[in-house]
Parts: sequence; structure tokens; C-alpha cells
Amino acid sequence: MENFDAIERILAAAGGEGRKSLSEPEVYRVFELAGLGAPKYCLYGAKGFDAAAAAADACGKLPGDKAVLKLVSAATLHKTEAGGVKITDKTPEALGAAMKAMAAKFADADGFMAVEFVPHSAFALGEELLLGARSDDAFGPVITLGPGGTNAEALTKSLRPGTSPSVIPARLAFNTGAWERFLAGSWIWKYTSGKVRGGRELVQAGEIIKWLEGFSHLMKHFCDGGSSPWAIEEFEINPLAVSKGRLTALDGVLRLRPAKKAALRRKPSVQGVDGLIHTKSAAVVGVSEKKLNMARIILNNIVKAGFPREHTYIIKEGVAEIDGVKCFPSPAQLPEKVDMYVVAVPSPEVPRVLAEAGESGKVNGVVLISGGMGEKSGSEGMAGTVVDAIAAAKDKNPDFALSGGNSMGIVLNGVKLNTFFIPEYKMEHPLGVNPNMAKTAFVSQSGAFVISTVSKMPWLKPAYSITVGNQQDITVPDYVERLADEADLKVLLVYMEGFKPGDGLALAKVIEKARAKGKVVVLYKAGRTAVGQKAVMGHTASIAGDYLVTRLIMESAGALVAETFDEFNDLAALACTFGGYAAPKHGNTFFISNAGFEAAGMADGVGGRVTADMSKELAAEMDGVLKEHRLDSIVDAKNPLDITPMATDAAIGGVVKAALRSDEFSGAIVSMIPLTAMMNTLPKGGAYPDDLDKSFLRAAAEEARGEGKPLLFCVGSGTRYEPYCDYAQSLGLPVFRSADRAVKMYAKYLEYLLG
Repeated sequence: MENFDAIERILAAAGGEGRKSLSEPEVYRVFELAGLGAPKYCLYGAKGFDAAAAAADACGKLPGDKAVLKLVSAATLHKTEAGGVKITDKTPEALGAAMKAMAAKFADADGFMAVEFVPHSAFALGEELLLGARSDDAFGPVITLGPGGTNAEALTKSLRPGTSPSVIPARLAFNTGAWERFLAGSWIWKYTSGKVRGGRELVQAGEIIKWLEGFSHLMKHFCDGGSSPWAIEEFEINPLAVSKGRLTALDGVLRLRPAKKAALRRKPSVQGVDGLIHTKSAAVVGVSEKKLNMARIILNNIVKAGFPREHTYIIKEGVAEIDGVKCFPSPAQLPEKVDMYVVAVPSPEVPRVLAEAGESGKVNGVVLISGGMGEKSGSEGMAGTVVDAIAAAKDKNPDFALSGGNSMGIVLNGVKLNTFFIPEYKMEHPLGVNPNMAKTAFVSQSGAFVISTVSKMPWLKPAYSITVGNQQDITVPDYVERLADEADLKVLLVYMEGFKPGDGLALAKVIEKARAKGKVVVLYKAGRTAVGQKAVMGHTASIAGDYLVTRLIMESAGALVAETFDEFNDLAALACTFGGYAAPKHGNTFFISNAGFEAAGMADGVGGRVTADMSKELAAEMDGVLKEHRLDSIVDAKNPLDITPMATDAAIGGVVKAALRSDEFSGAIVSMIPLTAMMNTLPKGGAYPDDLDKSFLRAAAEEARGEGKPLLFCVGSGTRYEPYCDYAQSLGLPVFRSADRAVKMYAKYLEYLLG
């Protein structure tokens, strides 16, 4: 963009006066220099102000029959509310009287503006927009578009969260068609462009794209690490008015500050990250030969997982071996270069241990279990020493990489490696392969989040369970980027607390890459509030970004964003179970229960992408099944279907099979109250005739898998029926304990897949 030098002079002049924002006339001048639309205006200083002369001058220069009189004052931020904006007839008498009254009211004014009146409706949706931009540590410059006007904030709050505003990082906006996709997803633009019922096009897309691109160019030039010494902290127009097929800024705010130097990160090499997810050799530092300390638990878990002993080592002086694993006094004496060097020593020893590892040339990747370096007040100096040790190691070996600190460890099922420091008797480790599950990676900043999730869902056996901790070198996006390249990996589960500078943008890019390759990405972002961000800082010493911005950007990039921990678990269950299936062609779903309240509850959940239609032909086929099982006298085939407690497993199975085989349905949700005597819902061998192998579940699960259609199972009863749930889960069915929750989560999953 031309005129950057002129804009920089405006910013420098304001900054030189100690101001943090531009005046409205200065903002209008920026619009003009940027080639954007500002109304015509006349500016008059407060000193020696002559209202009559100013009014006569303005009437001769401004077009139209009306004019807008505006206060210019650094002390008055909200001019409209303070009475600093007045629309008047454009005559010397009317404008002069208004100027005189405003000058009397605001004795400390910096000046006054007479501005061209731009006719438009302030009450019709889409005729006033809010266009904003801000500097963000995680994403770089971010552009937003939402409804404008005096009620913009109230309107936005009244909408469903995420509906408005629309958000896009400026650095992602220059891919082919990026602006068009952004506008297609903008709620307010649908009104401006006439894409609502009864609407009409008020302005063409090219006009708003000119503004969006102009803002992007400005924000990317005047940013941290850019070529200018000044950064635009925030830039907002409200309203950006639609008038006669054009957009005109009627008010603007631009906040500035000195630009900060870019925090350049020495990104770990592909080979460095790869060694930690495809490990061939491992060593542990900190193992005690006398007690079961953290490092020894890790050693035992490595041995029990089945990782080759001949490529497992301990770094310890004066001991030949511990638990059958050879010891070496220093990393320099290892017989081979080690891919994963697990460090679990007291935090004061960490800098020395890392320095030895780097100097040895025998260590490629470190998993730093030790914490207390940067998370705890007063430990910032130690964190700096660790960073220096990492840099020195990279100077000697460019493929040196560190994961952590404060990491729980890594579990790699492909090579049978488990470096979690949780004893086996405390939880079932995520080892082995679940044949009913799509190949999955679980990448989390929080190790506790991983073990909590796995403990609640022991069927979850990710190929990779990676806990990243403080991201002192390798970050979550680094791992996700590497894993996105694995063709047979279908699902990425990601837990994120805080971003390092620029890492929000990096994660969005790799999610977009993963989604383009057909992978499902389920994301939970913590640190959503001021208190939450403070908690995150205390745990990982990372930068926590604004949650709404993060959520909107990540959803736009292709992430399935969970709002709660339970929702994350539910969506993970759906993704891991169905991630290997072809995307459904539609959302028409079959619902069945043996209880009327559940059928009604599932019906209440139908909406959006989820429909519950059924043809007369298919209903007739199901009526035949009901007749075969003597249920036709009490129930007719419909969707949702209350098959009543009188239905046997055979009847339920017959109906479900008919639904799954039909092209009318993309999937099915089956919810059963298991207390009926007609069904097999308890394990064989008790003081009852039930036998789970005689239930409808096995045949239904096989049918769903054969058809490649999701089948969700719900058991709406108490803990006595946990074996029933476990049995269904063992067959590869995601299990819910309430029908309405199952429908809600399936609807969100379908919305994600179908768009």
C-alpha cells in the first residue's frame, strides 16, 4: 500500500505527544491515505472559534441538505452519549446555532468537525457494520466484522455465542477465496448482501473486501516485528455505513503504541520432533536404585510396555544396572544416539543435566518431566537457564528438541513405549490397540487432562499420547503439524491452555492442513476468562489468548471445539469411533427407544443438520418387523420410534438393521431403559436369565460397521448396568447415559462433518 510513510508520520506525531490514540480527524486522514471511504469534513480549532464563520465555511464545502457536527476531544471517548454529536440542517443559521451551543457545553474541546451527512438507516440490519482489527500475540493482526451502530454490543450479546462477530487472522486472509469464505460465514453480511428471506443486496462484496484488505494491509505493516516503529493496537469503525451501494466510515478509533520486537522462536526440526514420536532408543535420568521414585516408575513402565531393553538406558554413576537395564555414568558414554532422553530430576539439577545432554552429542530429544521452572514465582531465572541450555544444545546438534518441562511423559503404542510417571496399579495405561477405534493422536499441554480422560475412557488407546507441559521448546502446534502428515492417522485430540507468541496462528494453519487431509480435530481450549488465564499462567507459564477469538478462528480452520470437559470426552468418543468412516451424505437419523419419554426427548433434539424423516416404504418394512414380533398391535413404525418395553432384543435388532441398511438414514441413535425383562441387559451367570451375548448389540454393531454408519448407544439407568455399557463399548459403540445428551453431541458432530 502506498502512503505508509504518511500514515507513519501521523502515528509518530501522536506518539510523540504521549497520546495512545488518534483523534477522529486523524483517523479520517488515515482512511483517505489508505484509499478507503471517509465522509467529507471541515475541521475547526477551539481557540478563537467563530461559530458563524465556521458554519458559513462548512455550508459552502459540504454536500447535501444536512450536516453532522462532532466534538473533537481526547477527554471525551463516547461523543454520542455525551452530546458531542448532532445532526442539523446544513444552513448557516442552523449549523451556526448548533456550533455555538456545542462550544458552550464543551469548554475544554480540542476542536469541532462539520461532517458530510451520509443517508442510511440506523435501524435496518446490515446497513450499519462494525469493522475492527486488533493486535494479538497468539494470532498476529485479527480482523472482525459484526453488526454496528449504537446497539452493536447489546445485539451481539443477545445472539447465540459464536454467531457474531466473524473473526479472521489477517495472515490467513490471503489464500484464494479467503475473504469470500469469511463473508459467507458472517451472520451480519447475510443481511447486507441480501442473502436472507425478503432481503436485497445493499452493497457488493467487492466493496467490503476493499475495506477488509485495507485493514489487513495496515495491521500487518504497523505491527510488532514489522518495518515500522509503531504498532496499531486496535482499529475500529462503528458504524461503517451502507449508503447508495458504498461503505463509508462514520466514526473511527485507532489506538497505537510503540512496536515490540518480534519474539522469534527457534522452531525444532522435523527430525527432532519425529524422534520423540517414532522413538527407537530411550534413556532415563534420575532413577533411584533404593526407592520407587518418579524416574524409576517411568523406567518400570518402559520395561513393562515392551520397549526393547537393548535400546533402553539409565544415566547414573556407580551402578551397573537397575531393574535389568544398563546404567551409564553420562550421556557421552551411551552406546548409541538416544531419541528420547527422559529427565525426571529435582528442578535445580535440570540445567546441568540438559547441558550435559547437549554437550554429549548423543541426545536428540528430551522429555522433561521436571517442573518448577517458570510456573512458580521466583523460578524465572531457572527457566532462562533452561532456555539457554536448549539453545546451546541446538548449536551443537540442530536436531536437538525438548518436550516439556512439567510434562507427564509420552506413550507411543507403535513402538511400545510408556514414559508416564503414573504407577500401573493407579490406572490402566493407554497401551495396546483398540480394533474398533480410528488411529488417534492425543496431544495435550496438561498431562493430568490426558490421564483423567483415559481413566474415564479406558477403551481410548491413542497411537500417540503426548503431554507437552510448558512448551519450553516443542509446542502443541509443532506436534500437531508433524502428526497431520501421517496418512493413516484419522483423529487428533488436542488440549490447549496457552499459546506462545504466534502459536495460535500456527495451530490454526496445521488444523486447516489436517482437516484438508480428512482428519477430525477435537479441541478444548482452557484459559477463557481473566481468572482462567491466571490459572493457566500459573501452570504452564504460557500466554493465554482471548477465548472467543481462539474459538472462532479454530472452528473456521476446521476444529471441532468442545465447550466442556464432558463434551470433549463425548466428541472424542464419536470421533475415535467413527473417524475412519466416510463422511455422511446427510443428517437424516433414525431414533429408537423402548421408553416414551426418551423418544420424546430425542425428538426435541432434532433440528439443524439432524432430521428424522422416514418414507412410507421404509415404515412399511419396519411394520413388518414389528408384526413378526407381535408388536404391531401396540406400536406403529415412525421416527423417533418408541418400541415399548415389550420389545425383545430380536425385535429391536430387526428394526435397527432395517434402518441401517436404508439409504434414508446416515446413522442411528438407540437408547434403551434396560430394566425390562424382555431384553438381555445383564451379564450371564447371575441369578437371572440374561446373557449379554444374546442381546441385539453385537449384530447391530456389526451391521453399522459394515454399512459405515454411526450407531450411538444410550443406557438410561444406574450403575447396575455398567457391564451392559462396557459390553457395548467393547463392540465399538460409543455409549451415553442420557438420550438427550447423545442427540446433542451427535448433532454437533454432524454439523462439523457436514458444515
